[in-house]
Parts: sequence; C-alpha cells; structure tokens
Amino acid sequence: MFNLRFIQCLSLVPVYILLLSACQSMSPDTELEQVPGTVSALDDPEVYVSDTEVASYMTEDWPVADPFLRARILADMLYEARVAFEDNRLLLPAGDNAYDRYMEVLSIVPDNQVALDGIENIADRYVAMALEAIRVGQFENAENYLNRAASINPDKENIAEARRILLSESRISRDYFPLDPQELERQSLDIMSRLGSIAEYVRNREATFLITARNDAEGRWIYRIMREATGGYRLRGDIAIGNRPTIQVNIPQT
Repeated sequence: MFNLRFIQCLSLVPVYILLLSACQSMSPDTELEQVPGTVSALDDPEVYVSDTEVASYMTEDWPVADPFLRARILADMLYEARVAFEDNRLLLPAGDNAYDRYMEVLSIVPDNQVALDGIENIADRYVAMALEAIRVGQFENAENYLNRAASINPDKENIAEARRILLSESRISRDYFPLDPQELERQSLDIMSRLGSIAEYVRNREATFLITARNDAEGRWIYRIMREATGGYRLRGDIAIGNRPTIQVNIPQT
C-alpha cells in the first residue's frame, strides 16, 4: 500500500487509515506470483508528479490538507500501480491490481497522464498475452485475454486484429504428439525414430509445427533430428518452453 514512513513522521496516521479504508480487500486470485516492490516512489521518475498537479490538489476534497503530502501519496499510488503491472497483476486480484490502482489515481486527478497511459498498457499487455496463447494453440486462454483487454478499451485496433488472428488460427486442424521425457534425456534411437516419423508427417501435409521442450537446448535438438530425418527439407516450426515435451502439428485446411 502507500509508503507510511513519510506520513508517520508527520503524525498523520489517522489520515492515512482513512485513505486506506477506500481500498478493497486483497484476494489470493493472482494472475502471476506477486513480487513486492522495494524502491521509493519519489526515486522513480516514471511516477513523478508535476507542480501543476500538486497545485490542482489544493482544490480537491481530500482529508489531507498539505498539498505536498497529497503529492507524496499520489506518487506512492502510481508507484504501487506500476509494481502491480510488472507483477502481471493486471485486473486480478480484486483490490490489489494495476487497473484498480490507476483508477484510484484518476478518481483524484482525472487527467493524470501516467495513470491514463498505464491503463492503456494493461490492455496492450492482455493483447500480447493473447497473441502468445494463440501461437501455442491455447485459444480459450487467448479469448479470455482479449475479453479482458476489451473490458478496458473495446475500441483498440490491436484487439480487433488479434481476434482476426484467433479466428484464422482456430480453424486450423491440429495434431499433438507427446514425447517421452526420459527418452529425450537419453537421446535414444527410439525417440529419434519417433521424431523422424513426425517430421515425415509434417512434410507430407505441408504443415507447420510447434515444439514444446523443457529447455532451449532440448528444443533445438528435437528440431535438428526432425530436419535431418527429412533430408534437410525446410520444416516450418517454432520452439516453446514448457514442462511437457510435445510436438503440435498445425495442418492447413483446404
């Protein structure tokens, strides 16, 4: 929450508690593991509060009379919003996410550009997450991410473009080939033979594929064996990192 050290030294703890009462309770339903921030908001140039904004607080109906204390509180709010964004707490958990914190700032200073840009960045982050989900065939997740982006700004052009990509990619037929992790570790003849068969399957159907490997070296080895098995035929594929080694084959529909 807000930085308490400055407020405590001014003996304004009751005021700070009053401000805190407007925030919603925390929830464990996070999108990624939370990483607490440690840097002071006043040391962060991205949450700088201008003199014009400081002056504007003089007329706000705040329970804090000192305009410079108001500026410090606002800077802390912007800093906490950015920490939540970097932790990928975008719309969740309720009351402890970047969107809610930016909206709190805008409820005080409606034209705060840092908060306005921050909200747009949240929508853009969801679009980027959707495109990555599409790339690995997680279409339901992609749809959820785009819905969240649209809930923030339904008129963003990149949302419409991502939906077109999602529709196109979801029409492609896909086959999945799990790979034995222990055989991969040994780089056995059995796994090499299996990779060769999958490579032939890909070539005969002029398909693309996605290798999910546990690390980059494993993924590159899988791709090399597949390419060698087809006599150097230019296989069109990509590599993603995941816990379960798999090859996803994307077959174009005619």
